[in-house]
Amino acid sequence: MALSLVTRAWYEHEWGASALLLVAAALWAPDLRSGHRRWWFFYVAGVFVYTLLRALADTALFPVQTDYVIHIDRLLFGGVDPVVWLQSRFFSPRDIDAIDLAATQVHWSFFVVPHALAVGIYARRRELFPRYVLLLLGILYVGLILFYLIPTTPPWLAAQQGEIGRAYRVMNFVGRSVDPETYRTLYSALAEPNSVASVPSIHMAITAAMYLWTRRFAPALSYLCLAYAALMALSLVLLGEHYVFDLIVGIVVAVIVDYALRIRLDTTPAQAAIRELATPPPDPERQPEPTHR
Repeated sequence: MALSLVTRAWYEHEWGASALLLVAAALWAPDLRSGHRRWWFFYVAGVFVYTLLRALADTALFPVQTDYVIHIDRLLFGGVDPVVWLQSRFFSPRDIDAIDLAATQVHWSFFVVPHALAVGIYARRRELFPRYVLLLLGILYVGLILFYLIPTTPPWLAAQQGEIGRAYRVMNFVGRSVDPETYRTLYSALAEPNSVASVPSIHMAITAAMYLWTRRFAPALSYLCLAYAALMALSLVLLGEHYVFDLIVGIVVAVIVDYALRIRLDTTPAQAAIRELATPPPDPERQPEPTHR
């Protein structure tokens, strides 16, 4: 399933993707009842199904939205489009510089870093691996619901349609300047066939979730994850991939899913027993006081 995602074979043969999911589930069936290893199946299969469904979100009944997110960003920044403002100062289509390269690399690192953290958690804190899987998948599927309800045009596409000022999809220029043929190959493999899945920004939501997770369970890494999330936010706007509003919604989604998991997973039977022991039992000899009406 992971190889199918990387090579985009699922998109060229959707019936094969469904069959692959069923075969994988059948092969993993003995391991799905218990143990931490089963969460690798849930992780990969969850991302796999999300990717299949995300590709269909732009064909749903709800029309694609463009204006509302532009108006919100202008309201937040005093009538200025932050994407247009940033690109007018830090990007030129005729001169690809180090800032463009760095921002593009931060964007592309998203396809590696969250999974690398998953491997590290499984290797060193295996008991917490299910929680990380649930956090990421919860974010993906909340985002998926919003993709279906409010398909939204990203800045670079809105600029092509004349809805905002001059804005570009910077990573296209960066990729072509480095190696056009390699970039076309990578883009055809990694790019998802739905250009209007903009709200929320999944890039921002997942990187924010990494910070929330490490802040609680690996504080030594939390500042690194916070810096990574800040770089991701700046890169997504500079590259023309997202509005600032998209990032805000992504962070809100991450916080909500994280909070929901805390409520659900931190209320364990052991903790309930501790609370029960801490509460003094009622005195059997004490008679209830009469109620006067």
